[in-house]
Amino acid sequence: MGKQAVIGIGNPLRGDDGVGPRVVEELQRRTLPENVSLLDGGTGGLGLLSLLENGWQRVILVDAADVGRAPGEFVRFTPDQVRMARTEHALSIHNAGLSDALALADALGRRLPQMVIFGVQPGVIGWREGLSAPVEAAVPRLVAAVLRELQS
Repeated sequence: MGKQAVIGIGNPLRGDDGVGPRVVEELQRRTLPENVSLLDGGTGGLGLLSLLENGWQRVILVDAADVGRAPGEFVRFTPDQVRMARTEHALSIHNAGLSDALALADALGRRLPQMVIFGVQPGVIGWREGLSAPVEAAVPRLVAAVLRELQS
């Protein structure tokens, strides 16, 4: 497989919003194939589009998202599922989330890489450092899911 990226989206100073960068941090402790890059996507938004247009064949995104589950549970999405959901509500907890970046890419006719999104249900979002206990406990399962995705 060609170049792949794992992009963690979120702000580690906003509680569970930092789950994406936390997963990237954990993956940095692993030996990964040379074709895999790990990136901190910050708070995402429309700037995420420039990260996605970087020649990747495949991108795995990890972000805190309201997926209607218990804190720490996560759901695997595809971009098509995010596009369908954007008219109902934004999946990302950021002001301009992933669905907005995908909508902009569509409007501009941009070709994006193959993508998989892991949306993690937050428990606590607010000005605090570190993840809540349920979200931190989910990090090993989330890392394992991302590693399986990289191998598929």
